[in-house]
Amino acid sequence: MVDRIQRQEATPDDIVLSVHNLTKEFGTPKGPVVQALRDISLQVRQGRVTGLVGADGAGKTTLIRI
Repeated sequence: MVDRIQRQEATPDDIVLSVHNLTKEFGTPKGPVVQALRDISLQVRQGRVTGLVGADGAGKTTLIRI
C-alpha cells in the first residue's frame, strides 16, 4: 500500500523562510569567478522538517551561511 501525501499550498502565515533566485559568486585573486550557488529558490514552512541534501561541493554550507 502506498501512502499519498496531499500537497497544500502554503499560506503566507505558514512560511518562515522564503528565498527566491539566490546566487552567490566568489572572486579569486588570480582565477575566474566561481559560482557557488545559482538561482536557488525555496520556502520553509512552519512545523515541517526541512533538509538539504547534495554531493560534496554542491553549496549546502554556503546556502546555510547566507
